[in-house]
Amino acid sequence: MFKNLHETILALNADAKDVTNCKKAKKLRNKLLLIGLPMTILGYLGVIICIALFATIGYGKLLPIILFLICAVIGSIGYRITALGFKIVITGYTTDLIDDTVGNNCPKCGETITSEMLFCSQCGTKVKKECPNCKHINSHKNEYCEKCGTKLL
Repeated sequence: MFKNLHETILALNADAKDVTNCKKAKKLRNKLLLIGLPMTILGYLGVIICIALFATIGYGKLLPIILFLICAVIGSIGYRITALGFKIVITGYTTDLIDDTVGNNCPKCGETITSEMLFCSQCGTKVKKECPNCKHINSHKNEYCEKCGTKLL
C-alpha cells in the first residue's frame, strides 16, 4: 500500500485535470483517508492519555514516556497519510471548479474564446467538436455529444 506512495501521488497529479477524478485516484484517496484519519485520532488521543498518565503517576516512570513516543509517532504518520489523501481530494475539487468556471479559453494557448468561434483566433486550434452522428457543434471539453450522446473524436 505505502510502497512508492510519493511517486504514485506525483503521477496522479501530473495531469490533474483528468487524473484526480479517475477511479485510481478515488481509490487511493479513500484508502489514505480510511487509514490516516483513525491513525491520527488514535495517535493524538494516546498522546493526551499519556499526558494524563504523566500527571497522575509522575515523571519518573518509563512506561508513559514510551507510550507517549509511540502514540506521537502513530499520530504523526496518520496525519501525514491523511494530508496526502486530502491533497488528492482538494486537487480533484479545484480542477472540477476550474473546468466549470474558466471554460471559455483555448485549450492550447489560453486565449479567450466566444461561443461562436470554431477555431482560436490566436493559435488556430479547433475549439469546438462536431458530432459525427448528428453534426451538433459541442464544446472542446465535451467527451460525448450533448445532443445525442455519441462519443466525440
